[in-house]
Amino acid sequence: MYRKVGTQQELDIFYLIKKTSWDEKGFEMEYAEPHSEQFLFYIDEEPGGTFQFTPYAYSRPFIRNKFDDIVLDGMNLVEVDSFAVLPSYRGKLGREIVSFMIHYAKEHQYTHAVGMADPYVFELFNHTYRIRTTQVQKEEWFKGALAIPALFHLKEVYEQAPYDWYSPPEEWKAGVF
Repeated sequence: MYRKVGTQQELDIFYLIKKTSWDEKGFEMEYAEPHSEQFLFYIDEEPGGTFQFTPYAYSRPFIRNKFDDIVLDGMNLVEVDSFAVLPSYRGKLGREIVSFMIHYAKEHQYTHAVGMADPYVFELFNHTYRIRTTQVQKEEWFKGALAIPALFHLKEVYEQAPYDWYSPPEEWKAGVF
């Protein structure tokens, strides 16, 4: 299950999960921007993963400077951030978080997402999930580790035939809720 962060306690849990995962990867912690929506992901009512969406118009200047040059007419962009899964939930929540990203994009009619992607996550999106993810500038040192400025082509996913990994949240199996 997922839940939009709505209380200080949930936000504290969100940051705890994110910090645990980001420390492991060597990233410096960053905190939510205004107009962002944070989500927690659960298995058996225990939080184990995080994800955040920010409408592109409200993205930080750093992000805008990276991506403004690639924005084309007809693109409806959202910034994605804070993809984090606690070690004990890896292999159990990643697919649901990626499925939720696609579901969220479709519901809000976002055609693309932008973000600074960990190189492993960049490859995961392209090869495991087959979500076309384009590197828009060379990778760089960002918040303590190498990251790739990435454009995620989300509309292509939600408009194509179903993917074997995709299941909308309403179809998630018991235990993930």
